[in-house]
Amino acid sequence: MITLLWVLTQGKFITFIANGDYANMNELLSGIKDFVKSENLFLQSDKVLVAVSGGVDSIVLAHLLYKLGGKLGIAHVNFQLRGKQADLDQELVKEIADQWQVPFHFRKFDTLEYASKAAISTQMAARDLRYKWFEELAATHDYHKIATAHHLNDVLETLLLNLTKGTGIAGLHGILPKRGSVIRPLLFAQKEQLLEYATSKGLRWREDQSNHSNYYQRNLIRNQVIPLLRKINPSLEQSAQNTVTILRSVEKQQYFSSIEQLKKDFFILNGNHVLIKKYELEKIDSPVLTDLFRDFGFNYDQCRSLLAIAFGHTGKRFYSDSHCLNIDREHIIISPNSPKSKPVEIPDYHQGCLKIGMSQWVFSKHSCDQYAIRREQWVGAFDLEKIPFPLTVRRWSSGDRFFPLGMQNQKKLSDFFIDAKVPLNIKEHVQVLVNGEDV
Repeated sequence: MITLLWVLTQGKFITFIANGDYANMNELLSGIKDFVKSENLFLQSDKVLVAVSGGVDSIVLAHLLYKLGGKLGIAHVNFQLRGKQADLDQELVKEIADQWQVPFHFRKFDTLEYASKAAISTQMAARDLRYKWFEELAATHDYHKIATAHHLNDVLETLLLNLTKGTGIAGLHGILPKRGSVIRPLLFAQKEQLLEYATSKGLRWREDQSNHSNYYQRNLIRNQVIPLLRKINPSLEQSAQNTVTILRSVEKQQYFSSIEQLKKDFFILNGNHVLIKKYELEKIDSPVLTDLFRDFGFNYDQCRSLLAIAFGHTGKRFYSDSHCLNIDREHIIISPNSPKSKPVEIPDYHQGCLKIGMSQWVFSKHSCDQYAIRREQWVGAFDLEKIPFPLTVRRWSSGDRFFPLGMQNQKKLSDFFIDAKVPLNIKEHVQVLVNGEDV
C-alpha cells in the first residue's frame, strides 16, 4: 500500500510518497526487491559488501541478497569483547560464506584499548573501528556498497533514544536508507519478520546474550520502554517509520540545506579545531545550534546553556563523548577530546617524517655555516652534537620550563600559554620534546 501525504509547510503544500506498507508482505524477498528499487540502493551489477555479525538480522540480510543473485562479499568483525562466543560467531559466518562461495573478510580489533586511547565509549569505539575497516575493504576490493542489517525496530529505537537525549531536528529522521556508500536494505522489515524468515528457511544464527542486558541504553529502550508503548499502539514500528519519512523529507528539502549554509558561514577550520566567532551566536537559537553541532555530539540542553552564558563565562567548557567546547575570549572553540596518548621515544637521530599522535614531525640536518635559525612557530633548530639521545615526545605538564628563543632565562610553559592566550582545549593537545626533564 502506497500512502500519499500532503503537508502544509510555510504556506506551501509539499507532496511526499511514503516507502509503502511492507509490514503485511508475506515474502521478505519481494519486499527487499521493492525497497531496494524504491530507495535506489544499488544496481544489479554493483558489488555489495555485507556486514555480518552472526546474529539473525545480518544472517537474514546476507541470505536475501544472496538469493537476489548479486555480487556479494561478507565482512565480519571480532571486537574481542565476548571471548569464546565471539570466536564461535566468526566460525559460523565463515562457514556460511564458504557454503555460498562468496569472499569472506575478517578482522580482530582490541576495542577496549582503542576506546581508552580515544577517550570514547566502547560502543562508539566499535562503531568507529567497524565502519573505518568497511570503507578500507570497499576501496581495496572494489565494493560499490556496504550493506548493514538495520531494520524497522532499529528506526524506532533510534528515534526514542534521540528524543531522550535531545539531539534536535536532525535526530528525528531516524536511520537513513543510505548514507554515502552505506545502505540499509532491511529498513522496511520488522524484527518479527526476520525471525520468521530465518526459521522458515532453516538458517543458522547466534544470539548475543548482551542484547538481553539493560546495561546499554538502547537495550533498555528495546526491552522495557517499547513493550509498554506497544500497548498504546500495536503498530508502533510502522507509525514511527511513517513519522520519520515525513520529517526526513521536510529536513532534506528545507532545513538541512539551511544548516549546511550556516556551517559554511560560521565555521572557521583550524587543523582539528573548529572556531566560531561569538557574535555569530546572536543570530541563531538553541534548536538550530543543536543541529549545527550535531556532528560534535552536543545536545539541546548544552546548546541552550551555551547561548545563555557565551558572553560572560570565558573558560567555561562543555563536553560530549567525542569533543570539548571551550568559550574563549572572542571565539567558541570545538576540539576533539584529547586522547590519552603514551610518551613516544626517539632513540637516535631520525631523518625524514615521523608520525607522533595527530602530528607530523619532520627531521632534517643542516650544516651550521649554511643555516640561519628560522623564526617560525612550527620550526625548532638545535645543535645536533649537544642533543643527548634518546628524546621523548609527551604531553606537557604543569612543571615544564623552557628557554624561549632570544631569552636568557627559563619560562614556565603554563605562563607562556597564558601570555600567548592559548585556549584551554587547544592547550590540552600540546606536546613537548624532552630529554629527561629538559624541554
